[in-house]
This record gives sequence, C-alpha cells and structure tokens, in this order.
Amino acid sequence: MIALKNIRYVTDEKGHKKSVILKVTDFERMQEEMEDLEDALALEKARKDATGFKKWEDFLKEVEIKKV
Repeated sequence: MIALKNIRYVTDEKGHKKSVILKVTDFERMQEEMEDLEDALALEKARKDATGFKKWEDFLKEVEIKKV
C-alpha cells in the first residue's frame, strides 16, 4: 500500500474538494501498483478460466512447428 504524504487538494469556492495534487513520484508509484493489481487480476482470471494446461515441452514443439 502506498502511504501518500503531502497531499494537497484543490477546492471550489464552497470548500468542496475537487482535485488532488500529488508528487510525481507518488503518482508514478500509484500507477505501478495499479498495473501490478491489474496483472494479478488478469492472471487470476486466466487461471480460473483455463480449461487445461500443456507441458512446457509440448508448447515449445508447437511453436517450432508453426515457425516452419
């Protein structure tokens, strides 16, 4: 989890928060963590949806056959 520090808010004339200002490094870390989470979710979905697995050696043979 990212511990964000020095978060600044942009507010409207009534004081309602409308936007957030972050350090670039914090924003980049947030992006990386979101990408990691998306990858983990995609992997979990693929694992659940998988109907079967091939042995690595068989997969490599198929790839070699398709190259020819």
